[in-house]
Amino acid sequence: MRHLQKFKLLYISIFISVILTINSYSIFAQVFNNGQNPPSLKWQQINTENYQVIFPTGLEKEAERTANVLEHLYNYVGKSLKTKSRKISIILQNQSTVSNGFVTLAPRHSEFYTTPPQDLEPNNWINSLAIHELRHVVQIDKTTSGINIPLIEEIQFALFGGVFPIWFIEGDAVVTETALTSSGRGRLPDWEKEFRGNVLSGKNYSYSKHYFGSLKDNIPDYYHLGYYMAAKMRRDYSDSVFNSIFTRAKNKFYIPWPFSNSLKHHTGFNTNQFYYQTVKELGNKWENQLNSTQSVNYSTINKRKNDVATDYFLPKALNENEIVCIKKGLADVSTFFKIDIKTGKETSILTMGPQLSPHFDLKQNILIWDEIRFDPRYQYRNYSVICTYNLKTKEFKQLTKKSKYFSPSLSADGKTVVCVQVTENNQFNLVILDRETGNIIKTIDNPKNYFLQTPAFNADGNMIAYAVSDNHGRNLAVYDLSQLKETLLLDWNFKQSLRPSFYQNQLFYHSSYTGIDNIFKLDLASKSIKQLTYSSSGAYNATVDLLYKRLLFNNFSYRGQDISLIPLDKGNIIEVKETPSAFINYYQPIVAREHGKSVLDSFPNNSYKISTYKEGLHLINFHSLSPYAMSGDNDNYTAGISLKSNNLLNTMSVTLGYTYDNSVKSGEYNASIAYKKYYPIFSLNYTNRKRVAVFDSVINQQTFYRQFNFRENRADLSITVPLSFYKANFNYSIGLTSKLSYISRYNIENGPQDFIKEIKFPIDNTLYFYRTSRSSARDINPKWGQQISLRYNSFPLDDNLDGSIFTLESTFLFPGIIKHHSFLVSFNYQNNTGVFRNAIEIPQASGASYFNRTAPLENSLLFRYRFPLFYPDWELGRFAYIKRFKGGLFTDFENINNAGELKSYGLELRADCNLLRFYLPQFDIGTKMILFANKSIQSPAFELIFNFSL
Repeated sequence: MRHLQKFKLLYISIFISVILTINSYSIFAQVFNNGQNPPSLKWQQINTENYQVIFPTGLEKEAERTANVLEHLYNYVGKSLKTKSRKISIILQNQSTVSNGFVTLAPRHSEFYTTPPQDLEPNNWINSLAIHELRHVVQIDKTTSGINIPLIEEIQFALFGGVFPIWFIEGDAVVTETALTSSGRGRLPDWEKEFRGNVLSGKNYSYSKHYFGSLKDNIPDYYHLGYYMAAKMRRDYSDSVFNSIFTRAKNKFYIPWPFSNSLKHHTGFNTNQFYYQTVKELGNKWENQLNSTQSVNYSTINKRKNDVATDYFLPKALNENEIVCIKKGLADVSTFFKIDIKTGKETSILTMGPQLSPHFDLKQNILIWDEIRFDPRYQYRNYSVICTYNLKTKEFKQLTKKSKYFSPSLSADGKTVVCVQVTENNQFNLVILDRETGNIIKTIDNPKNYFLQTPAFNADGNMIAYAVSDNHGRNLAVYDLSQLKETLLLDWNFKQSLRPSFYQNQLFYHSSYTGIDNIFKLDLASKSIKQLTYSSSGAYNATVDLLYKRLLFNNFSYRGQDISLIPLDKGNIIEVKETPSAFINYYQPIVAREHGKSVLDSFPNNSYKISTYKEGLHLINFHSLSPYAMSGDNDNYTAGISLKSNNLLNTMSVTLGYTYDNSVKSGEYNASIAYKKYYPIFSLNYTNRKRVAVFDSVINQQTFYRQFNFRENRADLSITVPLSFYKANFNYSIGLTSKLSYISRYNIENGPQDFIKEIKFPIDNTLYFYRTSRSSARDINPKWGQQISLRYNSFPLDDNLDGSIFTLESTFLFPGIIKHHSFLVSFNYQNNTGVFRNAIEIPQASGASYFNRTAPLENSLLFRYRFPLFYPDWELGRFAYIKRFKGGLFTDFENINNAGELKSYGLELRADCNLLRFYLPQFDIGTKMILFANKSIQSPAFELIFNFSL
């Protein structure tokens, strides 16, 4: 009975937490639904003792190096948790420009996206990624150790996510990557700046606010919260206690908040109390750091109107009185702005598309930057393209297509572009492009394959400066185009030195030499380094205004990046090797408990056998029996049981399920298979279920209604082409679905004699088009949007049935009166004939359930005006955290061509919140008051709003 009770509680935990993929360097995503690769890719594999590395052809060299790194790390990543992981598959993804990685069960595997980010810390990207992701593998395997039952991966993953808050999962992985290497995010002053800024500014933010975020204040993601709290656990207590906290939490999974309970059991503090202990200690350390360093307060050019978190990135001089920057924040999507230096007046120039890292350059009135472009069908394939905008002619141009170019920079005359190119076999090069055509003028070889970052031309266009990274750390380099020679300028180190730019024979860049990022100047002849800024919170993104001899830079504040400028002749010479760092090194006590130094100082260079990975032999991979299944027409989840299969490349999924429908007191069986490798997605679904219906008969001129039962076999074959992509500031989705069905009915009890037992091949076609502008976090809806869906369902191959459904659903979004307000208009139309005469297939007016129709629904017209009210960031104990209250007004009409059969109007009050301290799902909860124009319907009516998103 005790084990049965635990299983019931686990089932509840699964339902509440809706556990999702552990996604490193990114947020959660649903369990393994990331999309597909193009079918032209051929896959190979390396099998080592503890890992299977699966990779595309052409990536053999990187795959073999990765296999050596993985095996080398095997004994290190689980040491503090006293766990060694089971063998797992690692998939190297080389089609994406997005830098990412994750570990998941259902099916069990990990994926590494091989393209590094341009703001990468000083290390090899795959090495850093491997440590972080392998720590997640250890966390999962320790949690599920001893549960050696086949086909329960989904339940094991639910257990993992239900026990441990995501901040701890990710924070522990960041601690591990920091303690085991000479790099890691915990060693970077830049990475701590938001958390540090909030603490030093006296912002007494709650635990929930630092966990779940805010729509008004500059709150870093939960990785930061997790790093400091997990580091404190290991700093203040032995690794055996840390291990005991983990072990007790996973063993006590059936109690409420098991991790917090375990933390309190071993330390005396629950998670909320431990958070305040951590913040108090960090505050003391950062205060001491601040008091021990020289600092200067710099005036800011941008003028903030409020405290909403906003960054003014990468200031560049347009002329003597104006600068251009990227403005981005909770209230703004990335937009180029022009700012008057004297008055701070802001003028919008152009809203840009999505970027991986903020970047642009400006020369000769030409803006140039990189943007992401996605393959419409294959989500794993995306590109980084170069775009330009002429400030005088207002001409936008996408310079390249299907490219992997990053961090473009213009020559002084604006005629050529230098950028970083990443190939599919992870070769990093500098390429020089023609600014008018985008054609490659020159590719600069990189024989040691350093990772290259943020290049820039000198004034004469004959030299290029850039940052380089590899397993030795970070360096700065200059390439002489006339001598075809690269020169490394510094000793290798693990300081975050980035964005070098020329001024005469000097190089300006930002670095973390002193423990706080600031701007430095390197003399290329003498190699002396001079510190130019003394920001107490971090100075970044130095840009030299050559014409007016000014240095523009970002100066961080707790509200975001500001813009400052100083004359070029400021600064003091320092000796970098002898300059003490004031960084608090919060991770330091943990290093000695691990290896004492970087485990990546050296690793083996073994040769491994490479063989073909035959996808066709691995299409079926049953991994989970789940306590829920699809029901009905395959669009609703209900309690039951389902057996699931997904192959590792996510090109085939199979589900076999059973549910019990209590309304008809009978079981329902279903099976589905989807093949997603090619451009169309093919799906075959089968359902066998009991149905209940009613027919009428006339006896003695009186109509009687009788209920009857039957079972139904239904098979649906669907072909879907889903397309999604970005263009400039808009997101597009276009899709076509065609479904062919066959229905057979049997075991008919007391049914009418003319009851149709076979429905032959009805065809249901849907075509949709969505276009929406990108939104800021504060926007209720996108400012602009059009969503149109057409559907036609008929019986062209069945002579026994007559009828059709034609529907048009449309929604149009417009900006409201005030920023972040939204106005929505939805017009919907249906034309139903024959057996579909009384079907309702379009959105209805609010309160339709309170109204008895006298005629079929033909159309509806819905108006919505929604707006934010306020952003309280309320922590209501463990039960709820409320980010935002929202209001709304609405008025709805039905059958408007008949003078409106139903008219309703009213208002709504809603809240965006997290419940029970689960990060996901995020809830939208509220109430809706409905008033009716028809006085015969009782007003007001109230409805509960309960939505959630993952």
